[in-house]
Amino acid sequence: MQALNELEVLQTVCSRLEGAGFDYMLTGSLAMNYYAQPRMTRDIDLVVALSPADRQVLLALFSPDFYVDEDSVARALEQASIFNLVHLDSVVKVDVIIRKDSLYRQTEFKRRQRIDLGGFPLWIVSKEDLILSKLEWAKPTKSELQLRDVRNLLASGADLDYLRNWADRLSTRSLLEDCLAN
Repeated sequence: MQALNELEVLQTVCSRLEGAGFDYMLTGSLAMNYYAQPRMTRDIDLVVALSPADRQVLLALFSPDFYVDEDSVARALEQASIFNLVHLDSVVKVDVIIRKDSLYRQTEFKRRQRIDLGGFPLWIVSKEDLILSKLEWAKPTKSELQLRDVRNLLASGADLDYLRNWADRLSTRSLLEDCLAN
């Protein structure tokens, strides 16, 4: 089997998820690269709406060309956390993040957008929700990388009313305002 590049692995994973009827959205660095100044990424991040009952179907979807640890999948499904898929030939890693059921995460998922990336359609997080996620990721550590990403995303415009509403509710308003000011 031929090694795939990162976009080909993304296309493979998204096609399989869609074929099985699983809803997903691209997030993280690749979504950042779509909306703003690109930066290097180490992996692909996908948020997927899954339940513990989906475990066997999910494992079968990615066998035999991906490494996927069955115990990690079971734990992630039970705890609404994360597990990894690794494409065996190219060693491209996909972080599969189980969608959480909070009001914000449900709203974020409903706002995802269908785009064309590299010649294939896929679902991606909205720019505003990527900003809010990055603010949440930056909250405990004030990560300069995440805050720089937020500033880059804001530079091309965003729905500030939506951002401020959710930033208030997610306790990230001061970080948002700092990014808007700088």
